[in-house]
Formats: sequence, structure tokens, C-alpha cells
Amino acid sequence: MITELQGMSGYEWEWILPLGFALLGACVGSFLNVVVYRVPRGMSLCKPRRSFCPSCGVSIPWYLNIPVVSWLVLRGKSACCGKPISVRYVLLEGASAGLFFLASIEFGYEELWVQLAICLWLAGLLCILAMDWDSMVVHTGWIVATIICGLAAVAGDPTLLVGEGRETWEGLLWSCGGIAFGFLLFAFIAFWGRFLYGRRKLRFRSPQAWALRQEGDDIALTVGERRFLWTEIFMGKKESILLEGAKAEQLQGGTGDVCLLADQLIAPDGTAHSLEAYEQLSGTCTGIRVRREVMGTGDAWIAMAIGSLCGWQGVLFSLVFGSLIGIVFAFVQRIGCGKPTPFGPALITAAYLWFFYNPQIQEWLAAYLGLR
Repeated sequence: MITELQGMSGYEWEWILPLGFALLGACVGSFLNVVVYRVPRGMSLCKPRRSFCPSCGVSIPWYLNIPVVSWLVLRGKSACCGKPISVRYVLLEGASAGLFFLASIEFGYEELWVQLAICLWLAGLLCILAMDWDSMVVHTGWIVATIICGLAAVAGDPTLLVGEGRETWEGLLWSCGGIAFGFLLFAFIAFWGRFLYGRRKLRFRSPQAWALRQEGDDIALTVGERRFLWTEIFMGKKESILLEGAKAEQLQGGTGDVCLLADQLIAPDGTAHSLEAYEQLSGTCTGIRVRREVMGTGDAWIAMAIGSLCGWQGVLFSLVFGSLIGIVFAFVQRIGCGKPTPFGPALITAAYLWFFYNPQIQEWLAAYLGLR
């Protein structure tokens, strides 16, 4: 065996570490699937310790829980109950393996811990992307963990953010600057977006009919000829719709202001009613006020995680190019080929492009803008 290893060429040895990281990435991706499913539902990551079928709850044996392979062998169906398994599982495992593999090729460090810090930063962003896409939740705990991984990577190799010959403290200073820039930039955009476009007020000369009903996975509010979708209004906890001078036929709260929140209705008498308890609500109103967040606060947290290893330039590129990706998502939503998606996945996708290809991107931008 030793003779065989000694006979391997340098080219063959070069692929051992990347393949090892790809296998590690697939295993990490399998764990990320657990995080994406359990954390938004308030479940523990430790109990139950074994993975289970999301349809029937039966524990999954280890030989049916091999990353990527098991999903392909089972053809995307559960072995216990035959129910479909979301394609997200294999995509997340495959994406994690691909990111670890690419990082190992692009950043071949002798210090293994630096390589691991970079890979864990990539995995942290991938987990945030999947969680935001699946349940529109940005968990601050995972943001902080991702930021710590970014800081650790920069501490190990300051050249990730600054030029050759710089000290560790200089790299950490640039990393902290990127974190602060990401938060302040997105907080600034959220403030002015809320100020300019986050409030809408309409008054009617005569009472208008309104109706609230379930439409598939969404909720639609119709007021006269105007129509509002829940997924377009309620992105966080601060959004609300106020029906002025309203009366609800199914409620005994009299006439007054009816406040609609993401999951409940506040009647004119102040009593709260769960929206799930009613298949349809209707009545009349004399005006409507919509308060919504143009950009969620979770995007600012994501920008902080990006800035920890991409710096302020990466944050700025992610905002601009991520907006273009977001336009594509919005177009797909408009033609009915997808579900409404948050901005976080587009932002993180752009950050990946910057992290792996920022020298080429900077050269292209300089040539395009005529700076060279």
C-alpha cells in the first residue's frame, strides 16, 4: 500500500484534499438541512438526535441518510411512507460539497484551520440562504457564528482583505469595517425606504367593501378594486394594515379601526382574533393605511456576515448585483413560476461570486468604467 501511495504523481495528490473537503462539505450540508428544518420551527438540534421523516416522523437509519446518495437512490421519496422528499435536501448537500471543493482549490492553505474557517463561513451563509428561502427567517445566532468564522479566516490570512505584507490586526480592522459598513448601509436603505415608500394611505368618499380570504398558500385582501397579498406586505413583525371606519360582518366589535397583522386581526373593541379561525372575513371601510418594511432588518444582518470576509467592496457589490438577481426572482414570481422570495438569497449569491471571483470582477469593472 505504501509503495502504491509513493508511486502516485503530484497531480493525483493535488485532488485528494479537494475531494476530502467535498465529502466533508456534503456531511456539513446534511447537518444544515437539519438546521433549516428545525430552527425556524423552534425545535432542538439535539432532540431527537436521529434524523426523522418530516412526513410520518419515523427515524431514518444511517444507511438511508447518506448525503446526496440516499436521495438519488430513493428517487426523492421517503423509504418509510413513500412521501416526496423536498429537493432542497439534495440541493443543499450538493451546494455545500461544491463550495467546500471550490474553496479547497482556490485557497490551498497549509494551515488547515484557515481552510476550515473559510469553508465554515461559506456553509454559514448557505444555511442562512436556505433558511431565508424556505421560511423567510434570518436567525441572528447563525449570523454571529458566520461572522466569527469570517474573522477567524482573516486572522489566519489577512491577504483575504488587505495586500501582501499586512499584519493580522490590519486584516481584522478591515473585516470589522466591512461588518460595520454592511449594517449601516442596509440600515440606511431600510430607513429611507420605509420613510419614502413604506407607508400608503387611502381615503374613500363612500364606504368600500373589503374581503379577506385564503388563496392557496397566500392570503389576499381586497378593498374595492385594490388587492393586497400577504407575502407582498408582511415581511417581518412591524408591518400592518389598518382599515379605518371598518366593520367586520363576522365579528361583534362594532364599527371602528380594524388592524390586520401577519397572523391576527385586532377588532375595533381591542379584541384579537386569529386569522386561522376564519376561512373568510368581509365588511366595509372608509379608508386604509398600509405600513410595510421596504427592506427587512435581516438583510442588514446578512450584509454584516458578508462584510466579515468580503469587506465593504464585497458588500457594495452584493447589494448592486444582488438587486439584479432579485429582479430575476421577481420576474419569475410575476409570471407565476415560483413563490415570492426574500432578498437574502440573491444577496448571498452575489457575495459568493465576489468572494471567488473578485479579482476578475474588479478588472472587468475597471475596464468597463474606463479606469484602466
